[in-house]
Amino acid sequence: MGALVVGGGIAGAACAAALSDAGVPAALRERGHRLGGRMASRTLRDTGTSFDGRVVDIGASYFTAGDPDFVTLVEALAARGIVRPWADGFHVAGPTGIEGVSGGAMRFAAPGGLRSVVEAMVGGIGGLDVATDALVGRVSLTPDGLIVDEAPVDAVAMCMPGPQARRVCEAMPDDPIPWEPVIAVTCVFDRRHWIELDGVFVNDDPVITWIADDGSRRGDDAPVLVAHVHPVLSARHLDDPGSVIPAAVAAVQRVLGIAPYPEWVDVHRWSFAKPLAAAEAGHWLHDEVDLGLAGDAWSGGPRVEAAWLSGRSLGRALAGRLVASGHGANR
Repeated sequence: MGALVVGGGIAGAACAAALSDAGVPAALRERGHRLGGRMASRTLRDTGTSFDGRVVDIGASYFTAGDPDFVTLVEALAARGIVRPWADGFHVAGPTGIEGVSGGAMRFAAPGGLRSVVEAMVGGIGGLDVATDALVGRVSLTPDGLIVDEAPVDAVAMCMPGPQARRVCEAMPDDPIPWEPVIAVTCVFDRRHWIELDGVFVNDDPVITWIADDGSRRGDDAPVLVAHVHPVLSARHLDDPGSVIPAAVAAVQRVLGIAPYPEWVDVHRWSFAKPLAAAEAGHWLHDEVDLGLAGDAWSGGPRVEAAWLSGRSLGRALAGRLVASGHGANR
């Protein structure tokens, strides 16, 4: 039967890779149309501009790399042109405009969108059974073992935010950590009307917290911005995310000091965008059955790198159990 990885983000990809490395047969199921999870990218369609067909990141904006193994992975992806160093500093703004520049660690982006990172990782796992548009409805613990939508499996790795995992499996641990929602607002302009920048951290503003210059991020200088709406305001508009557009666009204009309105605007809702804290442990693992939880609420997250570390940690733990019990390929 093998192991089932539920969730096609970077944690799920890392978990599946760890299982494969240990010789454990695995399948990966993602409910969305594409792999990526919150490292999500969309292809612009029907914008009425010349940018139809262009990819825009609407989830995570970038990632950093510090763990030696993750650095090795990033270097390999960079050698293939899948990722690129983007920026080691961003502008900082307040409600009335840009105030300065901050430094920091190198942030990496992906010319083909961050989802291409996950797709490249999954594509490199030989023998992995991958399915998108594949909703897993229920994971149950029975006297006969783990059952996923009436089919028995040897192990299940839930690689997603804890609140989503608990909707599918009642055996998931209680999670007292609150999760922030975010509405991402994509703005396509006729041309670049703002100063040269990569991204802007917006402090003390009730409407937006971050603006990414996607033309800088992609490296093509397209006049495309992605703004993240403040979690409090996002929470009030989750049922109708489009209603936040006027306030979000006005905030972008105010912060960047520009007057033109975008040629096209769209939104994407993330109900569980980011945990407000993260456990130092690499993952959660059930005491009695081969069932676990991984993601950026573990491994000291919330960061893309933490999600990768957590997924790998859970994959290795499950593989160790399965091989020892004779359920892996190495039995």
